[in-house]
Amino acid sequence: MLIALGLINWRYQSAESAAAVNSLIIIAIGVVLVALLFMPMTQKIFSNRAVKVMTWLVVSGAVLFAILN
Repeated sequence: MLIALGLINWRYQSAESAAAVNSLIIIAIGVVLVALLFMPMTQKIFSNRAVKVMTWLVVSGAVLFAILN
């Protein structure tokens, strides 16, 4: 979702000077999250409730950043 949201944000705000950097921040968070979720070493970490809550907060923050940006 974050990757798609970042690409959409990039496209619709292409006239802004900082649109590329802001969109790449959103996309990078999405890419890192997807990579961590598919790595066998880190899958066990994401079963922890505290890590799930922190991940939810980071993702929610990135979505808010995309909307308010």
